[in-house]
Amino acid sequence: MTRFQGIFLATGLALFGVAHAQDQVMSGEEIRAAWSDKTLTGTIGAGPHAGKSIELQLKADGTAVLSGTLTDTGTWRIQAQSYCATWAQIRAGQERCFAVVRRGADMLVLAPDGSINTTITSAR
Repeated sequence: MTRFQGIFLATGLALFGVAHAQDQVMSGEEIRAAWSDKTLTGTIGAGPHAGKSIELQLKADGTAVLSGTLTDTGTWRIQAQSYCATWAQIRAGQERCFAVVRRGADMLVLAPDGSINTTITSAR
């Protein structure tokens, strides 16, 4: 993560009311260890599907499967302080990268504007 990206993330957390004392931004390697080859369950944080459940599988080979309220297939990859996903249908196939913040047992997936995209409540 560049210094600018770090400042943006910290500012975004504060501006959008996401920051709590116990929040910890996860590194790319922490995200990989927590999510790779696991089934993640969570709740969508914004948009027309806010509050609805999803399941997400991020496989070690870089493929991804989304099921539940939304269904799609795609790819994912790790960066230094985020993960990036490209879906066949969601965002018309455009890649988007997300920071992940650990808050207690939950992991908050933050959109580039700092809003909560998804709250991951389980990784098994």
